[in-house]
Amino acid sequence: MSTPDPHCPCCKSANSVCLGALPDSDWFAGRKLERPLAGGRLYRCEECHLKFRHPCESPDQYRELYDNAATHTWPADQLRSDWDLIVTQISSLIPSGGKVLDFGCYAGGFLSRLDASHQRFGIEVNQEAARVARVSAQASVWGSIDDLPVDLRFDVIVISDVIEHVYSPRDLLERLADRLASNGAIIVTTGDGNATLWRTFGANWWYCFYPEHISFISKAWVEHALCKEGWNLISQELFRYRHPGLLMRSIELLFTCLYGFFPRAYLWIGNTLRTWMGRGALTSVPGNGITRDHLMVVLSRTVRE
Repeated sequence: MSTPDPHCPCCKSANSVCLGALPDSDWFAGRKLERPLAGGRLYRCEECHLKFRHPCESPDQYRELYDNAATHTWPADQLRSDWDLIVTQISSLIPSGGKVLDFGCYAGGFLSRLDASHQRFGIEVNQEAARVARVSAQASVWGSIDDLPVDLRFDVIVISDVIEHVYSPRDLLERLADRLASNGAIIVTTGDGNATLWRTFGANWWYCFYPEHISFISKAWVEHALCKEGWNLISQELFRYRHPGLLMRSIELLFTCLYGFFPRAYLWIGNTLRTWMGRGALTSVPGNGITRDHLMVVLSRTVRE
C-alpha cells in the first residue's frame, strides 16, 4: 500500500506532489552527527506552493541540534549580498534609526553592520553564538520569541537565511508580526523555491541538500499564503547569493547539472575521492551563486482589530 502524501505545514492541504528523495546526512549546521539524519523527500504543496521536507525531526530535536556551541558555521566576515540588500532596505524604511530585531542572529554578524543609530536586538537558539552576538554587536539577544519583553516592539524584523529552517514559515511570520511597531516591516531573504534550475532538478537542487533546510518559500507562496490574509508585499527582489567569475560559474554549472541529473553517481564519486584523500563525506553540492536563485521580500502586516 502506498504512503499518502503529507499535509502542507502551512496551509494543511493534503494536495502535494513528491519531487524526489533527499539524501541522508551525518552533518547538521556545521557539526558531525553521531547518527545520520534521514533525508526524507521533497514535496510541493499544490495549494499554497510551499516546498517542504517530509518527514522532519521534532522541534525539540532541532533545538538541540542547533544549540551546538559552534560560532563559525555561518561566517560573519564574508561578503554577503543579502546583508547588503537588507541594510539598504533598513536605511530606506527607518532612515533616522529605530529598533531592529534579527531573528536567528547567530554570532551577530549582520547586526554588527547596522548603522549606530539603530538599536540592535536578536533571537538565537545557539547559546554560545548568542553570547558572542551580545558582545560583538552590542545587542540584546534572547533565546526565543517567548523570551522577549512583553511590551517591546520593533520597527524592522529581519529573517535572513532562517525561514528555510522552520517547519511553518507562515506561523513564524504571524508570531513575529505581533512584535512589529506601527508601520513596521519584516524583511526575509532565502532561497527562491521557484528558481528555474530548482524546477528543473527538483529534489536534486543544492539548496535542499542540507538537512537543516526544511521549508522553501517563493513569491507565489507569499501571494497565496500571506497577501490573501492581511499581509502587504512592499517589495520583492531576486539576487545571487555569491558572485563567482564567468569561468567558475561555467564550471559550477557543469557540476550542478551532473548532480542534478545523476545525484547518486555524483555523491558516490565525490565521497570516494574524498575518502582516498583522507577527508570526510561531502557536506555540500554545487549550485550556489550560478543563478539569481535567492529571494528578498519586504512585508508589512495589516493591523488586526
